[in-house]
Amino acid sequence: MAAVDRGVSTVLGYSLNLVVATLLVVGLLGAAVTLVDSQHDRAARAELDVIGERFAADVETADRLTRSANGGSVSVVSRLPSRIAGSTYDVAIVSESGAAAVALSLDGNDETVVVPINNETPIEEFRRTGGTVRIRTSGDGTLEVVDD
Repeated sequence: MAAVDRGVSTVLGYSLNLVVATLLVVGLLGAAVTLVDSQHDRAARAELDVIGERFAADVETADRLTRSANGGSVSVVSRLPSRIAGSTYDVAIVSESGAAAVALSLDGNDETVVVPINNETPIEEFRRTGGTVRIRTSGDGTLEVVDD
């Protein structure tokens, strides 16, 4: 009898097709995960920018009201979300060489968004996890941020 190899080539061809299809699916899934992570990071950064601008605007509003109140008391509530892109974040007011700025950083991410504040009234430094805060005048006429 003669040797017959036709059955082997069918099984080998089928196995190679499965391997190639598996590699393609794994490659596509890997690319999709990378794309989603990239989009998530960009969305989180954009959201941090918007929240930073909004909080800086609230501080500037409190600054203007304080200057026009002539020694009166001022209180502005700033409603910030508690989470961004499913993660908590820190919001801070930092002061470098007399210029104040809002600094926001997402937990688990090394990137920090800094938004300058245009104010004339001195403001105390502040740091906390995001959420609703109150910007008010303190006893010595400076602005302070407290939990609401």
